Amino acid sequence: MPSPSQPLTARERARKSKPIHTATPSSVRDVNRSIILNLVRLHQPISRVDLSNRTGIFRSSVSAIVDDLVRDRLLIEERAIPKGRGRVPVNLYLNPGGFSVLAVSIRAFHTKVAAAGLTGEIQSTVSFPTPQDPAQLVKEVARAVKRLRSESEYEWQQAGISVPGMVNRNTGEILMVPSLPHYAGFPIAPEISELVGADATAENDTNAGALAELWFHENEVAGIRDLVFVEVGEIGVGAGLIIQGELYGGHDNTWVGEFGHMIVHPSGPPCNCGRRGCWELYTCDRATWQRYDANTEFSTERFDELIELARRGDARAVKAFRATAEYLSLGISNIVFGLNPSRVVVAGEITKLWGLIQHTVESTWSAGRVQLHLYPARFVPEVLSLQGAVVLALQRAFAGPKLG
Repeated sequence: MPSPSQPLTARERARKSKPIHTATPSSVRDVNRSIILNLVRLHQPISRVDLSNRTGIFRSSVSAIVDDLVRDRLLIEERAIPKGRGRVPVNLYLNPGGFSVLAVSIRAFHTKVAAAGLTGEIQSTVSFPTPQDPAQLVKEVARAVKRLRSESEYEWQQAGISVPGMVNRNTGEILMVPSLPHYAGFPIAPEISELVGADATAENDTNAGALAELWFHENEVAGIRDLVFVEVGEIGVGAGLIIQGELYGGHDNTWVGEFGHMIVHPSGPPCNCGRRGCWELYTCDRATWQRYDANTEFSTERFDELIELARRGDARAVKAFRATAEYLSLGISNIVFGLNPSRVVVAGEITKLWGLIQHTVESTWSAGRVQLHLYPARFVPEVLSLQGAVVLALQRAFAGPKLG
C-alpha cells in the first residue's frame, strides 16, 4: 500500500474508480438459466429431473427456471411416449420459433440473408451478388428482408453479420475487406440494426466460422475450451481463436488471429499488408494454382478443376497441393507452439483433399513435444460463414451475465 504522501499509480486509480461487479441472487439465477438452456440445446429431449442431476441444482430451482423459459417461449414441453409402467416423463426442447434471428453472410462474390430460430436451423434463405458499394448492399439486404417477411411473419430479435475482413466488434464498423475495398469504414452493424429493428452484431468470417464449428458440434468436442480455426481462402488465410470457451477479440476487439500475415520468408513477395513473405502468399488457393500453372489466371472454377485432377491422381496437381500442405504445416506448427490449443480446425476448399494432404500437414513441421490435434471443418466455407452469423445472433439468448 502506498504511504499517504505517495501518489496512486494509474492501475490503483483505475481500481478505485471502477466498481467491481459481484454475483447477486438474480445474477446467480441468470447463470443457472444460461446453463440449463445450453444443456437443453445439447441434450434435448431432456427432463427437469435430468437437468437437476446433471447440474446439481435443486429440482425446485430447476423447475422455477424452466417455467420462466417456457413462459418466455424459449423452451417447449412434450410428454414422452409411454414405455411400460411408471410415470411418463415430460421432455424439454428448444422452441424453434421462440427466438428468431436474421443472419447475413457477406462473401466476396455472393451474399446470403437467412432467417433462423433458436435451434440454429436455417428456415429460409435469400442470396444475391455482393455489390461493391456497401450502401447498395444494405438496400439488397432490405429487399431480402422484405422477401423473407413475405414468406413468414418474422419478428427478429437479433441479427448476426459475417464479414470477409476485419471488423470492430465494439462499434460494428468494417475496418478492412481486401476483396471489397470500398467497405472500409462502413458501419455495417448499425445499418443492419436500423433496417431490421433489432440489435446486430458483426464479426470477421473466420471468427464466425470458429463459433459455428464449436456450436454445431459441441457434443462431439465435449470439454474443448481452446480451439484455433484456420480458413484457407482464395486469396488469403484467416483464423479465429476460441480461448476458455469464448471468442477472443484482442484487447480492443479488432485485430486478432491474423496468422495469414506471419512472415515465413522475409525476402518473399510483397503482401497487401505492406510486408513481404506472409504465410497466406504460400498457402491460399491462388498460390496452389500458381504452383500448378503460373501462366494462367486463377479462378474458382479452375481451382475446382484442379481439385478434381488431384483426386484422380494427376501428378502435377498432387505435387502442387502437397507443396501447399507443407506450408500449411509450417504455419500451423507455429500457431500450436504459441498457443497449444486443444485442437486446430482447418477449413477451405483444400480440405476436399484431406485424405491426400493430412499426413503432410501433420508431419512436415511436427515436433514430439507438442501434440497436434488437427481436424478438417465439417462445413464448407459458405455454410460456415452463414451458420456463424446465426450463432452470433443467438449468443444473446444463450449467454449468461458477465461477472467480475
